[in-house]
Amino acid sequence: MFKKTIFTILTINILSCSSKTAIEDETIAKERVRIETGNDVEIIYSDSARVKARVTAPTLQYFTDKGNPKQEFTNGVKAFFYDLEEQQQSVLVGKYAIRAEQKGLTVVRDSVVWESTLEGRLETSELIWDERTNIISTEKPVTIRQKGQIIHGIGFKTDEKLQKWRINVPTGQMKVDNITKSF
Repeated sequence: MFKKTIFTILTINILSCSSKTAIEDETIAKERVRIETGNDVEIIYSDSARVKARVTAPTLQYFTDKGNPKQEFTNGVKAFFYDLEEQQQSVLVGKYAIRAEQKGLTVVRDSVVWESTLEGRLETSELIWDERTNIISTEKPVTIRQKGQIIHGIGFKTDEKLQKWRINVPTGQMKVDNITKSF
């Protein structure tokens, strides 16, 4: 009886160690996976069951680092933005993008074009979207084509709908209504 009890305890300990080792091995293996890659990717962003944006890309690399997870679109990205009625309001295209999840920042670079169905077209080499403040900005040169006018400048800031925008150091032909002079 004593030998049988010792054998049973040893068997339980060996099985326990084997299971623990398998679980530890699986955890270690998951931690070693640092990059997940997807091809022909489509990501839907929604809030309260309403689609806010749809992002498509030929390649997505997801860096799974717990301290700094990020998504990198190395072969270009195209994002479609929608209003509350889920009607497309604008399209953003760039040859490269990176999204830092914890910071809530997305940076789109290289031949960036953002076109609004209502407000016009923005062209630049870099655009930064702060998801927390809903502000889109750049310190790079920009060109805005809007209702028969072309405006160039360095530096730009707007809301997500491209409705209220500010351009730094503007040049070009601009239509101005109701000019008020103040000194």
